Amino acid sequence: MTLTAGNKFPEGVKFLYIPYTPEVADIKACGIPIPLDFDKEFGDKTVVIVSIPGAFTPTCTANHIPPYVEKFATLKSKGVDAVIVLSANDPFVQSAFGKANGVTDEFFIFASDPAAEFSKSVGLSLDLPAAFGTRTARYAMIVSKGVVKYVEKDASEVAGSGVDAVLAAL
Repeated sequence: MTLTAGNKFPEGVKFLYIPYTPEVADIKACGIPIPLDFDKEFGDKTVVIVSIPGAFTPTCTANHIPPYVEKFATLKSKGVDAVIVLSANDPFVQSAFGKANGVTDEFFIFASDPAAEFSKSVGLSLDLPAAFGTRTARYAMIVSKGVVKYVEKDASEVAGSGVDAVLAAL
């Protein structure tokens, strides 16, 4: 199934993440991964999911995620309750990526889509050479009260999945 605008967001989606706390503020501090139950946490909210093929990769680090962090206040003012930065990387890498981007607010959740299972199930995965395996594609999605309002997948550059396209769709 390919998820498109107007579809109901799938039920039972769970990601893994490490919540930011002052105790794990240092990039070398690990924290303990916990499940992020999308239905429970965001069923009645507006959430932006921005997916990247990999943390610390050139495009994701330089052009994709920093503008979301920079436009934090604008996203909030447009009614966004949370931004989930999603990748097939493990939750420890995702946590470090959030810290490297200076994120200390619970508004941003750097979560893991283990083995890109969710992304694959909704037609938004990327098959790379064997050394890398299946990854989450570069995409952005707006989910409001359980309904997908916007979804855009980018091939290699940041266009439809970038913060300006998402802000225009809000």
